[in-house]
Amino acid sequence: MDKVKIKPVLKESMVDQVENNLRSFIREKGFKPGDTLPTENELATSMNVSRNVVREALSRFRMLGLISSNKKKGIQLLNFDIFPALERVLDPTVMSKDTLHELFELRIMLEIGMADALFRNVTKEEIDFLYKMIVSYESNENKEQTKIDYEIDFHSYLYKITKNRTLCGFQKYLKVVFDYVLNLEANTNLKNIPVKKVNHLELVQCLENGTIEEFRQKMHDHFNPYAVLGIFLRNQSTIED
Repeated sequence: MDKVKIKPVLKESMVDQVENNLRSFIREKGFKPGDTLPTENELATSMNVSRNVVREALSRFRMLGLISSNKKKGIQLLNFDIFPALERVLDPTVMSKDTLHELFELRIMLEIGMADALFRNVTKEEIDFLYKMIVSYESNENKEQTKIDYEIDFHSYLYKITKNRTLCGFQKYLKVVFDYVLNLEANTNLKNIPVKKVNHLELVQCLENGTIEEFRQKMHDHFNPYAVLGIFLRNQSTIED
């Protein structure tokens, strides 16, 4: 019987160990955003490693937006924002159609679920702005704006109305997936994809005069064609595989 050949487990690198030690140190000492960490020299001496190893570990924190450093203030812990970090590494071109479909479904769930926040926070000025956005696009006042740009601008403004900064951050993170699906729609000639039952104007009218439940249903119907498109593309991917 042939011996089983499995790639051997490699030892954790020195930089990985230092990174893990720093994470534990920050957590155990209760450091908060704005606090200053020990210097590179102090960290290197404490962990008995070279300053270059510490510097490389810290560069990982800096790349993720966890710390900043300058000569006057030293190494400071930042108020971490996960979304810019995720947005930098999210690339639809290297993601499977299944993953893109699931991310887009998540986007739809968010927009249907944010009805409460929209109705709680929307102002007359914001309603008026949405109407102007629709009129500007449909009357071709904004000739530079493509359909995809218009879709993105409209839905991005809805997120803004919620006044929830975390939700807006997540929307930016998923924006590249939204762009990708809209581009697929624009470049896919499918007769079995249903026409939208609810347009942007009907959504705004409901936001102005309807109920939360009515708005949720209209948002669901508005996104239904995209959901069907996503299912079709995912099935196509399965067939191709």
